Amino acid sequence: MNSPSNTSLEGKVALVTGAAAGMGRAYAHRLAELGADIVIADIDLGSGKRWGEVEESVEKEITDRGGRAVSVEGDLSERDGARAAVAAAMQAFGRLDILVNNAGGAITPAERSSASKVPDEDIRLLLGANLLSTIYCCQEAAAVMTRPGGSMVNIATFGVHGVAPNALYAVYIAAKAAVVDFTKSLAVELGPEGIRVNAVAPGLILTGRVLATAKQRNLGVSSQGDVIPMRRLGTPEDMLGAIEFFTTDLSSYVTGELLTVDGGAHRVSVV
Repeated sequence: MNSPSNTSLEGKVALVTGAAAGMGRAYAHRLAELGADIVIADIDLGSGKRWGEVEESVEKEITDRGGRAVSVEGDLSERDGARAAVAAAMQAFGRLDILVNNAGGAITPAERSSASKVPDEDIRLLLGANLLSTIYCCQEAAAVMTRPGGSMVNIATFGVHGVAPNALYAVYIAAKAAVVDFTKSLAVELGPEGIRVNAVAPGLILTGRVLATAKQRNLGVSSQGDVIPMRRLGTPEDMLGAIEFFTTDLSSYVTGELLTVDGGAHRVSVV
């Protein structure tokens, strides 16, 4: 019988996008705890401080705990931004083993996000932040990622399982659905080279940004948690098991999969 799978990431390098705050910050910390060196990529490295999650930076939090980390600020929805993030990993640590594509989100006004009303500027922003950033980072990472043993994890949303009431968040959900399909295609392509590509679909997660804007956007309010089968909204910590699974040997024979982590919310209507 085989010995238990090894969850250590000692000697490995992980690039986490959108890691200056929220779920990305939590992912970066967990991967660092498992032994990985971390590249923190974000369009705004000060966002964690702005949302009241960090005192100075995620990089400092990790290094203060004895880990190794570097930060790179840039727009990952542009090819040059993705290229710079991957280059930062190679320059600082000489390799890249893990990519977590967390950048993005439902970052446009909800009241104009229905399928027939979403304006051009929101369409471009949502597709860029959620889909293009994932494609560009995956492509740039694929060129240098460790073979075999590399792992990419693309963050989707529980919304890909259905349509939100009033057709809200239509382009955001469409972009994330495209991320899921892109993940499957990339998994088939890179599998023979020993690189795994999977996706995680979070539910309503109480990050600093969600908490700060919950009342205004009616997203992440307690009434939504009341109807989730597990009777609560999620926290960034609830997402960590999925990230650990997909980035370690626990999932050494898993690729092209989508794991939904939402307390069962996609089985009911909560948004």
